[in-house]
Amino acid sequence: MSADTLESVMAVARAWEDACRSGDNARIVDLLTDDAVVWYNFQPDVHHSKAAYRAILDASDSTFTNRTYTDMRLNFHPGGFVEQATLSGDTPQGRVEIPFLLVATVAGGRISRIAEYFDSTILHQAGLAPA
Repeated sequence: MSADTLESVMAVARAWEDACRSGDNARIVDLLTDDAVVWYNFQPDVHHSKAAYRAILDASDSTFTNRTYTDMRLNFHPGGFVEQATLSGDTPQGRVEIPFLLVATVAGGRISRIAEYFDSTILHQAGLAPA
């Protein structure tokens, strides 16, 4: 990986981290390419478009509030980054803490693919994932 490529991936990853921590869905989605794909482990046969991902983020604002990230770690690899963290927030069932792993592919200074792996047991118990 060239130094320029590594710096570009690191800049995107840090912008992603900042956008996620801010809770600004527009900032989050602006980091994606127009043809980006988002995949979740709890919906293995579904690949979400950028617009669908924005809708998911917006919908979660009413059922998963006061979100915070702890233990956030970023690891870089050729062509992208891996983020590990615990996402906490309030749900109608109470406060939850959800460990997750995100694998992002970066191309041209934007994220072109996201694969997110959440602890689906916690998601289902909190009503945050489709059954």
